[in-house]
Amino acid sequence: MTATHVNGARPGGRAYQSARRTQTVYEGVLPDRLHPDGTGGVIIVIVLAYVLPARLVFPPLTDLGRPSTLVAFGLLVWWGMSRLHPTLVTRGRQPMRWALVFYFATMAMSYAAGSLRGLTGLEVNSADRTVLAALAGAGVLLAAADGVLTRDRIDRVLRWLVIGASVMAFFALTQFVLRIDITGYLKLPPVLQFKRELVGFSDRGAGGLTRVAGTAGHYIEFSVLMVIALLVAIHFARFAENRRDRQLYGAAAALCAGVVPISISRTGILALVAAMFLFMLVWPLRTSFNVLVVGVVLAAGLQVTKPGLLGTLRSLLFHSENDPSVQGRVEDYAYVTPLIKERPWLGRGVGTFIPELYRLLDNQWLVTLVSTGVIGVLGFAGLFLSGIVLAGRVRRFVQKDRDRDLATVFAVGIGVLAISAFTFDALFFTTYVVTMNLLLGLAGALWRVTRAERMNAAGSTT
Repeated sequence: MTATHVNGARPGGRAYQSARRTQTVYEGVLPDRLHPDGTGGVIIVIVLAYVLPARLVFPPLTDLGRPSTLVAFGLLVWWGMSRLHPTLVTRGRQPMRWALVFYFATMAMSYAAGSLRGLTGLEVNSADRTVLAALAGAGVLLAAADGVLTRDRIDRVLRWLVIGASVMAFFALTQFVLRIDITGYLKLPPVLQFKRELVGFSDRGAGGLTRVAGTAGHYIEFSVLMVIALLVAIHFARFAENRRDRQLYGAAAALCAGVVPISISRTGILALVAAMFLFMLVWPLRTSFNVLVVGVVLAAGLQVTKPGLLGTLRSLLFHSENDPSVQGRVEDYAYVTPLIKERPWLGRGVGTFIPELYRLLDNQWLVTLVSTGVIGVLGFAGLFLSGIVLAGRVRRFVQKDRDRDLATVFAVGIGVLAISAFTFDALFFTTYVVTMNLLLGLAGALWRVTRAERMNAAGSTT
């Protein structure tokens, strides 16, 4: 590389510097000695979100007092301070930042519209809490997009996601098999307290079947998180550098897949089937065959250990017309239609549609429409679409199979998160919020890193 390249300029092109202005050429490419970045903080958020029970909080902060949320706020502060530092700032384009700016702009407009409407004390508190929770999520997204600086560090973050999800899956398996909830003993450090009773067990279906959620805040949330972790674990099982790691990640994938049915959630089953179908369209034939074999073995094991489980899941999927949860969701549309017509563009105010005053809606997209209007829905959808488009562009332009497969994981995973939000009030559950922002941020990081590699390759040939 020539001296002009070292200074960050390409012949015939503009200067394009990376995360470390004084030491690197193009963003995403670092020297042997790396400065600390956001990777460690993102990993801490993942571990706290997945390992500690969702209802374990720092009491004075109530809903915002989850340890993972507090660290996420810290990541937002770190990101803001790094933007002011001459050598720590991550320079160059990052589309996820602009998607996030648009999302918060729609929230700000809706917040102002709600204030002009006149809000009760409960609505004001809920609106403030919703905005603060979104800011915490933004801390995860920005720290991942701008603070996870290399391809290896993207993998490091994702490995911890698989580890955290495996721990959550293990807790769920013990709940299902032993009917003992050991998450109640995870009250560490002592300053934390349970905001309310643990999610615990819930009977569903015939034969005394019990649905479980591990450390998640809801059974649907748990099933969706396990599907996401399954996709990442399969990626590492395919591309790990040695046989031992491939076996470990294969076992983690089997564990995550095996616990999806015990949530007894149609959302989880549909997400699992849809994700596997999409991947089989791009996987090699041998990989698809291996996954199908493992799926058959897991299904047979479930049939032997819990004979009524598969029948219950089949009934949920194909005979849902008599399911009270489905009927309740259908009735929600008639209830909210007049409210939407009354304030179609900016809604009633972000975070103001609360069960204490209205009713519980098991549909985040419907909640977003009522609360923030059509404009707010566009902002929320823009986040998902931006992540999917970035992952799609990575898949289109990269040469390495490993990068192409990871881009597919991000695109499918973000799509699963977006679609599953139609079945429960997803943004109320902080582990879902952490995972959503994590995948969006890492999609931006992968785009940044692979784009830098292409630019470096083009620059070295001139």
